Amino acid sequence: MQGLAAKGISPSVVCDQIGQLTFVDDLAAAAVHLLTTGAPFGTYNLTNTGEPGSWADVARAVFELSGHSAASVTDTTTAEYFVDKPDAAARPLNSVLDLGKAHAVGIPPHWRDKLADYIAKEISV
Repeated sequence: MQGLAAKGISPSVVCDQIGQLTFVDDLAAAAVHLLTTGAPFGTYNLTNTGEPGSWADVARAVFELSGHSAASVTDTTTAEYFVDKPDAAARPLNSVLDLGKAHAVGIPPHWRDKLADYIAKEISV
């Protein structure tokens, strides 16, 4: 998205698939945390925290963080986006995970904060 913003391209991005980003360094840190703190055994859902958002919300955030207008990103639905991609894998509209169990042992930071850090590092390179 950052590259599209820099080129002045206004993308249409899926707005009806809702979830939370997961940054790999936070996922790794959470796994290490679970293994080294004596957390109860079991299955943990792990994503970054924060309010769920759509891919379009993420794209708008990237545009803004890159110094471009979020209004450049337009919404499209999953059905509209994949109409000419019959072999594409089906995606759930809601991929928000229950983080309740992870909350009890500590979980990664807010996805918007991590996205801002990531974009800031990309801009400075």
